[in-house]
Amino acid sequence: MKHIGIQQIASLVPDSCRLDESFVFLGNDGIARLAGYNVVGCRLLLMVSDGTLDMKINGKHAVVRENDFVDILEGTRVCFAMPDPEIRVICMVTTRKFIMDSLQGVIPDIQNYILKILTEPVMHLRQNEADVLLAQAGLVEGAVLDVRHRYREELVKVYFKAFSLNLSNIVLDKYDKRSSRALHGIKKRDNLISGFMELVWENFLENREVSFYARELCVTPKHLSRVIKEATGKSPHEIIAGEVLALSVQLLQNDDMLVQQVADILHFSDQAAFSKFFKKYSGLSPADFRKAGKRL
Repeated sequence: MKHIGIQQIASLVPDSCRLDESFVFLGNDGIARLAGYNVVGCRLLLMVSDGTLDMKINGKHAVVRENDFVDILEGTRVCFAMPDPEIRVICMVTTRKFIMDSLQGVIPDIQNYILKILTEPVMHLRQNEADVLLAQAGLVEGAVLDVRHRYREELVKVYFKAFSLNLSNIVLDKYDKRSSRALHGIKKRDNLISGFMELVWENFLENREVSFYARELCVTPKHLSRVIKEATGKSPHEIIAGEVLALSVQLLQNDDMLVQQVADILHFSDQAAFSKFFKKYSGLSPADFRKAGKRL
């Protein structure tokens, strides 16, 4: 099955649905265009307002229903089934850099949110919560579609920031307004997983050994592996590899960059080692991945 990233997704949709290769807004037709591909290396924010959508998240089947919100991290693989023509769905495909640029230093205060979406990326919303996010997404869509607006990119970022902050508010209400007993503290397990994910994002280029992360977190590799596996269904090594694969996909989309240069950036010992890694996790060699992208 072919793997595609945001650059290739952008090539599948009209200019009016994308902002360069950093942000793509998809509706029913856009999701249909992605059916059958493995999407990796990008952040996906998806909502279904009517009907159901079948998809696979890291190979596991998921059914997204009315008023479900899905948040997919860059290192996660997603495959959509062909959507029903009657479904109503919106999906924003973007990058971590675009999100940070849009937020402009305003970081939503959501404890353990990354852990929640890593383990449970599908979140059901109450009707009023879904209405708020759909309204905000509608503003984002309108700004993306207005290709002649002089400040199109700035407007998209402003409306996306509003969407993100409203999402943060909903998540805080849903997860952090608990009984005094629940608010008394975060479980040590959740702290460990959140700390692991933060360390991975900061260090996965230079350090891919589980022992490094265990040492930084003051636990044994065996304990770290057990906790991560129980919570996420993936081993620490699989999570680290997912981040490496996500960045690999993004870098390989730049045809001006040699595969050897990509291997160097990702700190592989040589091109052969990188090619072996990429084929193991994507099913394609780097060269075949590029060729497949050009045929889209």
